[in-house]
Amino acid sequence: MSSYRGAQSSKADAANKSAVDSTAPTTPDSQRKKASPNPIIIVPSAPSSMITMYNCVDILQDNKFIESDVKKKSGTKYEPSVYIQRKNQDGTVRAAIKVIDNPNFLSGDEWDRVVAVFVQGAAWQFKGWPWNGNPVEIFEKIKAFHIKFDEMPVEKTIANWNVQVLSLSRTKRHLDRASLLKFWETMDKFMLKSKPSLRW
Repeated sequence: MSSYRGAQSSKADAANKSAVDSTAPTTPDSQRKKASPNPIIIVPSAPSSMITMYNCVDILQDNKFIESDVKKKSGTKYEPSVYIQRKNQDGTVRAAIKVIDNPNFLSGDEWDRVVAVFVQGAAWQFKGWPWNGNPVEIFEKIKAFHIKFDEMPVEKTIANWNVQVLSLSRTKRHLDRASLLKFWETMDKFMLKSKPSLRW
């Protein structure tokens, strides 16, 4: 498959507009609340990470793990940003969430929209970040996650950080959904408490 199932960065504006339009309440303009900006999720840029820009749509939108190498071999091209869609039960788009792997060019306003980060285990991942690049401070502001296979031990640095670990079976793909839905359950609570102004 040569492109993501989610909206591609080349269609980011259209995806963003579509998500806002499709979820706007059917009330008069004078009573309509201004649409909130899209949240941002950051994934590692390292190719050894279990979640990358190649498979983040499969993992976060489709709740299914596919290795990045498999996606590359199938023709998936790297995109610096993609949008994943959260849908209501009736299939309408609830929110469009931006995913990136290079936060170096984010503005102050955009950093306010960063809601989650997937960590790999090395502190250098956060070099140049706000809060002095200190993972302890960062994870007080942004919800942190780590994906690993269930038989793998949790790295010491990750165990010492405020990071939620999502464990996946190496071979039983039918178990992916239950494991990955924990991400959304945790984020729903976090967003309600910490980022209620963002569209989620």
